[in-house]
Amino acid sequence: MKMKIKTAADILMTAALPVLMCYSIVGETAHEVIGIAMFGLFILHHILNFGWIKSLFKGKYDLRRSVNTAVNALVFLCMIGLMYSGIVISKHVFTFVNIGGAMFARTVHMLCAYWGLVMMSVHLGMHISQIAARMKLKNKAVVWALRIIFGVVGAVGIYEFISLKFTDYLFRKVQFVFIDTNASALLTVLQYLSVMVLFAYVGFILQMLLKRNNKTTIQ
Repeated sequence: MKMKIKTAADILMTAALPVLMCYSIVGETAHEVIGIAMFGLFILHHILNFGWIKSLFKGKYDLRRSVNTAVNALVFLCMIGLMYSGIVISKHVFTFVNIGGAMFARTVHMLCAYWGLVMMSVHLGMHISQIAARMKLKNKAVVWALRIIFGVVGAVGIYEFISLKFTDYLFRKVQFVFIDTNASALLTVLQYLSVMVLFAYVGFILQMLLKRNNKTTIQ
């Protein structure tokens, strides 16, 4: 039962992320509500993985464990930054909160949103083998078909990464995110989803390299 809840929470968070990136299309109220739901799922994810948290200060840290922990820490920081900044700049759900610093919070929100998408996608890719095991994907033909499909989508993600001007937002070259409100909501979500698949592939490849490095070190 616990594994089913874990899988459901991971799927819902993955589905919510590209939708949240299209806030000006889905609407501010929906954006805030979905953001709160995602943060709740994030907390649930950590409760269900509390064993990993307890083991943080135990055992030795090889390269693989260090990289995994660093990625997890960056995801955590982005989520905390998003929740803090989201509350500060809220126009609907948290209007009763008045702690000031809206301009700073907008910058934090934009940086954490884009870096969060990148790091969460890398994190997802690094754990894709475990997710596949949970979903009992053992048929080699199905596994290879999925690899090819996601490989094609990831390749499209390279184009969309450039098209959506991710580097401008990741390195704060601009102060406000521009999204064409006349564009199809579904198409825009798929654009961000393709970028997520791209970085999930990066995470998957990184994990494979780290595993290989561990085997070489042990030998």
